[in-house]
Amino acid sequence: MPPAPSPPQPQLIPSVAKDRRDYHKHPDFYFTDGSVILIVERISFRIHQTVLSRHSDVFAGMWEVPQPPRVDNIDGCPTVELADRACDFADTLKAIYDSFHFDSLSGGCDLATLITFVSGILRISTKYNMVKLRRKCISLLSEKFPSTLAGCNAVLAQQYQYVPCAIVRIIPLARENNVPSILPWAYYLCTHIAMDELLANTVLSWQDKTLCLVGKERLWEVQKSATHNLLFDFARAPQCSASCASKPLEPYLDWQALHVCQKCVAAGFFQLASWADIHKDQDC
Repeated sequence: MPPAPSPPQPQLIPSVAKDRRDYHKHPDFYFTDGSVILIVERISFRIHQTVLSRHSDVFAGMWEVPQPPRVDNIDGCPTVELADRACDFADTLKAIYDSFHFDSLSGGCDLATLITFVSGILRISTKYNMVKLRRKCISLLSEKFPSTLAGCNAVLAQQYQYVPCAIVRIIPLARENNVPSILPWAYYLCTHIAMDELLANTVLSWQDKTLCLVGKERLWEVQKSATHNLLFDFARAPQCSASCASKPLEPYLDWQALHVCQKCVAAGFFQLASWADIHKDQDC
């Protein structure tokens, strides 16, 4: 996955371009002592330039760029319009202004709640290079979509519930925001979704559906040839006295005994890069 492109530099709005009557003040983030107004989907946020600049070098450098001579001022503040979603920006401001915002997320919350909580913050923090917020979002998602065998076993031991309608949301979110480290486990979970349900899904792209189906087939082939070959090519020992062929076989549980090398693990089944390249591209 290629690195995320650099975000476009927001521009101050010329005074003749907008009708202020179309804007609505955000109920929580329109501070009377705010020094800059950001407009997102016709919602105006009056916040503090210094606070925003501490979290984002994109915004820190924005006011250093020469601006048009006739810049609109609303309530005495320079106005910036952003091409984002207002709900995403509001979620990000909650994380910026409330140091305990992430504490409100329960560690045992369901997957849909987790994804909804972090999605907007991840989008904005990625686009505007808010490094600490981005890392926090990735950390929370990585707890449920780990990149190590030990992490996956730990999640399974907790009997965490992965609901298909929530699992499929994580894949486009990871792709759009350059978080490839959570994709292998997400794809693996998707291979357990029924084929007709997977094909009918409206969240996943056809590219991702194809990768899931190909991965499902490859996993099936590995099961037949390596982990469950006894089920498909069973032969009774000459000394067998218990009619083993007619008895149900125990499932294979000792996965670690397979001694799969790291290069094979890195190659995976879903056409992803090596773990080294994944973490390098993600840069978190």
